[in-house]
Amino acid sequence: MTASTIVGIDGSATARTAACWAARDARLHDSPLQLVSAACPSAGLVAESPQALEPLRRRAERALSDSRRAIAESGQAIAQIDWITSRIECAPPIPTLLDASSAARMLVVGNRGHRAADRVPLGSVAVALAEHCRSPLTVVRDPGPVVRESLSAAVVVGVDGSRASRRAATAAFAEAAVRGVALTVVHAWSDSDGSDRDPTTVSPEHDLIAWRNLRTRVATGWLDDELRSLRADHPTVRVRCSIVRDRPARALLDHAQAAQLVVIGARGRGGFDHMLLGSTGRAVLHGARCPVMVIPPDR
Repeated sequence: MTASTIVGIDGSATARTAACWAARDARLHDSPLQLVSAACPSAGLVAESPQALEPLRRRAERALSDSRRAIAESGQAIAQIDWITSRIECAPPIPTLLDASSAARMLVVGNRGHRAADRVPLGSVAVALAEHCRSPLTVVRDPGPVVRESLSAAVVVGVDGSRASRRAATAAFAEAAVRGVALTVVHAWSDSDGSDRDPTTVSPEHDLIAWRNLRTRVATGWLDDELRSLRADHPTVRVRCSIVRDRPARALLDHAQAAQLVVIGARGRGGFDHMLLGSTGRAVLHGARCPVMVIPPDR
């Protein structure tokens, strides 16, 4: 049986949008859907004031009920999902959802909760989950109509040759296949990135235009090799490769404007070992208007 798709619910509009996205995703992947609400904002509340949990529990029940209603009103075919369950945990949201991610197929959350100010693009819960989640994580941004209107748009993935980007590419091909849409593979490079420059081929005096043309040809050949097995595994997926001279985050955000989903690795080639979420991942999570799927290092 496919593992559950789990969505964090806190009563916010973004959480309801995330629930609707998760319902469709669960249906596409034939996965059970579970709505989880944490009824305790702090670890010390249970010990200090257990009676305060009752109104929090009632609020969590309303949030779960509202999310179920939002799923039904969004037109999702609930009967095609194996089942939808709800549960309330008397614990803070971050440890609750991180624990749930251990056995989840996918964890889904809104980009910010009801406590976050409107100007905050990414709440503290989403940031913590992106850095520590054990399953793939999708961060969904409100408003909902953006998600519903882009269901025929492409899936976008960024690749840089790292193990993390290969895992992201594998996930992106699968997502494009199950959605029946095209896949845009983005590889970005800049003149300041000399990590794969061949000093015997390109000298410091080499003409700048020639260097850029050579760099693009090398990247094209490398990308063809990188994607060959994934293309063979997903022959129905239409693939468009975009090789650009730009910073990776800016290139991905540019393509994200017309995408239904962006898939990224938690940490790319430039990340340090102690970094759980790289700078490109942070920038895409903060700036993308479409849902962003983060593939953790161990998946």
